[in-house]
Amino acid sequence: MNDIGERPDAVYLTSQAVGNAWSWLVMREAVLHDVRRFGEFQSRLGLARSTLSARLSQLEEGGLLTRGPEHTSSAEEYRLTPAGEDFFDCLMVAMAWADRWYFADTTPPLRVTHRVCGGPAAPEFRCAVCRKVVVAQDMTALHPERRLGVTRLPGQYHRAPDYRLLERNRPCSIARSLTVIGDWWSTMVVREAFFGVRRFDEFRSNLDVSTNILTTRLAHLVEQGILTKVPYQSRPIRHEYRLTKKGLDFYPVPLAAIVWGERWKNPGEPLVPLRHTPCGESLRPVLSCGTCAAPLLRADVDVAT
Repeated sequence: MNDIGERPDAVYLTSQAVGNAWSWLVMREAVLHDVRRFGEFQSRLGLARSTLSARLSQLEEGGLLTRGPEHTSSAEEYRLTPAGEDFFDCLMVAMAWADRWYFADTTPPLRVTHRVCGGPAAPEFRCAVCRKVVVAQDMTALHPERRLGVTRLPGQYHRAPDYRLLERNRPCSIARSLTVIGDWWSTMVVREAFFGVRRFDEFRSNLDVSTNILTTRLAHLVEQGILTKVPYQSRPIRHEYRLTKKGLDFYPVPLAAIVWGERWKNPGEPLVPLRHTPCGESLRPVLSCGTCAAPLLRADVDVAT
């Protein structure tokens, strides 16, 4: 993926709707564990009431949750909207990536079984046309000039969370993935990297971000092994930032954000269409089981508790 432009893309729209790492973990509880009540969210996540309230409000405004009384009492509960239920794909590919890079095959923190084949779900995106597994190296962005930099939005959370707190109650692969895209600016930097941006000044220009914030986020992504800092000029010494093997393997996570954002925040013509180069067709990714290659749906999986 390469080249840069001036209009919004679906990664931006998804990040705007969902919010930061804690919002993702709220969605983890709602989608994978059917949590609905405020107190249960708080107990499972270990969040302060004010933080949890803000995250739930963000997800309501983003259209992923709706609040109302329980069917059997006057107590309030948070129910998934259709858009919230569809966030399943984003959660699953984030979990699969961290399972590969942080946990042995025999010790994933959460076991997800595909009832269709009886094997581990091991989520992966496949091209709907040629059925090949989708990888970053096989993708080309059509009309990449339609992308937008970044605008600071009122009420949008831009600060990085304390990543050490995301797993304080239990190990979690999704939480490990959120060390990469758990805050607004890191998500945008990763987006730019997958569009071929490598140099500091180009990141800064495209994102309209302050030098100190960009420096911090790039250093964090280098520390996490997503980017590597490589000299491209010796006199004076200058560096660029390239995606590592681990970083390239992260591609399904922003791809899931693209799919979700296009479906729920920009129905119609894709903002930045993608071409799958092995078959030459416009990409229509299908979340699939890594064991049997069949489509992977929330209704067809069992999540160990």
